[in-house]
Amino acid sequence: MKARIILMILLPLSAYLFAQDSKLYIYYPDFTKDESVAGFMDANGKIVIPAGKYADIYTAEFDKIAFVAIKDKKGIYAIDRNEHILFQVCNYEVLPDRISNGLFRIIENGKIGFANMNGQIVIKPQFCFVYPFQENGYAIFCKDGIWVKVDNEHTVVKGKWGAIDKKGTIIIPAIYENGTEHHLKKDGKRYVLNGKGELELK
Repeated sequence: MKARIILMILLPLSAYLFAQDSKLYIYYPDFTKDESVAGFMDANGKIVIPAGKYADIYTAEFDKIAFVAIKDKKGIYAIDRNEHILFQVCNYEVLPDRISNGLFRIIENGKIGFANMNGQIVIKPQFCFVYPFQENGYAIFCKDGIWVKVDNEHTVVKGKWGAIDKKGTIIIPAIYENGTEHHLKKDGKRYVLNGKGELELK
């Protein structure tokens, strides 16, 4: 009797939860043949985006945006649920840019900015290069740098380096000679950006 009561409660609840689940999920018709041939289905198993429509898919759960590779188009792109291309996503490796502080880097006309997982541009593309945001909520950027290829790798030379917050406000002006993901360098001295947005000499 108890089992029947529990079942009567759980069945409507599970049906309600599935009805509320509007995400799409990646699926592979035959993973053994080619794991890049994937598509998206809804929580009920209905195919919404057929496998093979995109050259590759990098998003396991498609809520508001998904990262995909588009056939005959170089790079990785963010698409919305209507499959409109929102912007190109940075991918200096073979995968899309990592999401940090809810933001990821995007490219437009050779400049880099940031967008969020709602598909909104949060910081307009304006930097020749910028690192992902760190845990402290700041990112180090380069202004007026030049991309060159050294030992088969692209790197930024020249330019000046500074730091921004998550609103895109410059908190450290671009006056430093060099920068990495965590520090700025000038006159042979290395400065680390702390959680208050201040530089500490290291």
